[in-house]
Amino acid sequence: MKRILIASLLTATMALPVAAFAQSGVTRAQVRAELLELQQAGYRGTTSDATYPSELLAAQQRVAARDASRTSDAANSSFGPATSGSSSSGGRAAPAQEIPGLHSIYFGS
Repeated sequence: MKRILIASLLTATMALPVAAFAQSGVTRAQVRAELLELQQAGYRGTTSDATYPSELLAAQQRVAARDASRTSDAANSSFGPATSGSSSSGGRAAPAQEIPGLHSIYFGS
């Protein structure tokens, strides 16, 4: 029985590193395409480290604005219902009915 337990634990510990190196789902081609889009939007990765975050964010915003305008153009030429809207979930629960003789857990405090 101990041998089976030890073998199964050994197998499980050997399988954990394999799960840790799972792919995130983004391919190299997708990363290169995104980098090319950023470069076309004016991002240059050779600038100083002090301006890196602001320049990258500005380029990402320009790409997002360009993609949004393309999407809105496609939406205006498409058909179907509007896709904007809102939703909500949950709500206030109805108060519990009073049961004679049963007190709240906070009774007397």
